Amino acid sequence: MIKLGGVEEAAKMLAGLGPKERERLLELIAKQDPNMAETLRQQMVTMEDLRFLTVKMIQDLLTKIDINQLGKALRLASDELRSHILSNVSQGIREDIEVVLLGPPIQVSDAEAATDAIMEVVLKMVESGELVLNQAGSEEYV
Repeated sequence: MIKLGGVEEAAKMLAGLGPKERERLLELIAKQDPNMAETLRQQMVTMEDLRFLTVKMIQDLLTKIDINQLGKALRLASDELRSHILSNVSQGIREDIEVVLLGPPIQVSDAEAATDAIMEVVLKMVESGELVLNQAGSEEYV
């Protein structure tokens, strides 16, 4: 049996829509299943999508999140995302992140909680247009 779609695929499709159409569809889904609508909202943007942020967007994000939480969350991230973030921040911020990132072990649940807190901020910033995740890489933003 071939399994197609699922929540992740539906979230990717929603993320590709314009903000008005996406919100309209999420409202329709919420009328039938509020939990599914919330799950889709959360899945539309993942931690790994942060690798598509520009330097300016990373700077804007850093003003709204806790650096220690970012260090914890990056423990669960891919090498590509860690490299992207660390290579696009100042040396001082990089050192602050690395203190937590390379520090003593932490519980996975703590790293997951940090990721959730960051993603809550990221999702709000994406919805307000403050962050744009250009996954296709076909256009540059100025």
